[in-house]
Amino acid sequence: MKRFLKISILLLMVVTLIFSQISNVLLIYDGESNNSNLSSLGFWVAPEGCKAEEVEGIAYSGKRSIKISFVWESWWAGMGINFAKWNFDNKDKIFDLSQYKNLEFYIKSEKTDNYNLLITLAEAPSEKGGKEVYSEKYTVTGGVPTSWTKISIPLKSFVTVDLKRVWGMSIEVSGVPSGKTILYVDDIKFVK
Repeated sequence: MKRFLKISILLLMVVTLIFSQISNVLLIYDGESNNSNLSSLGFWVAPEGCKAEEVEGIAYSGKRSIKISFVWESWWAGMGINFAKWNFDNKDKIFDLSQYKNLEFYIKSEKTDNYNLLITLAEAPSEKGGKEVYSEKYTVTGGVPTSWTKISIPLKSFVTVDLKRVWGMSIEVSGVPSGKTILYVDDIKFVK
């Protein structure tokens, strides 16, 4: 009986530890399952000529990442991700991030360049058919390295959106009048 009790307590501790670790991370993208690949998200790219796709064989972890091909001539290009695929009724994908501390992801470029990387959060509309609200842009200067680099952004940096109603984000480039770059993004998550 004592052995059974010890094993039960040990099992309970392991399960508690696993669930406490899981609840500390809200995974948005890792490319490895139907719930966390690019087709599970809504996305856009702009201007015309830009492209986003999921690729296999280039990844920070696992097998897949998002490949973003940016081409711009007017100071800017961007890719946006919408967790709910712009479906206001998909309330499970409008996240309350008020208890989370950082947005984290890994990124690399095929070549180094001197553009700025801009990150924005999108707040869901307050009513169906309403307009989403965009945060100020968090800026990383000096381009993106050619090796996988962790970007960690404190959520307190995004003060113009309600962190209890986030349904999207964007990754953008700017700071030079024209350019062309390929970025790879992996393991997008919010962490406590």
